[in-house]
Amino acid sequence: MTDETRGFVPVSLKDGRWMTAEGTEVAWYQVQTDLVPEADVNGALERVLSVYGVSDVVVDAFDQFRKELKQR
Repeated sequence: MTDETRGFVPVSLKDGRWMTAEGTEVAWYQVQTDLVPEADVNGALERVLSVYGVSDVVVDAFDQFRKELKQR
């Protein structure tokens, strides 16, 4: 990306690098995402599961879901 580039430019993560559709590499510090930190997601999930008093089967399912996500 050049210094003249302004506004939103879609990028994707390919092989550990942020790239534009044209194949230009973008420095990680120039990329803004809507990703939420893992700790915030886990905290929200725990609060929801505890407030609604779901069964152990559902809690176990979410635990397995977390494990599956971390294997990617």
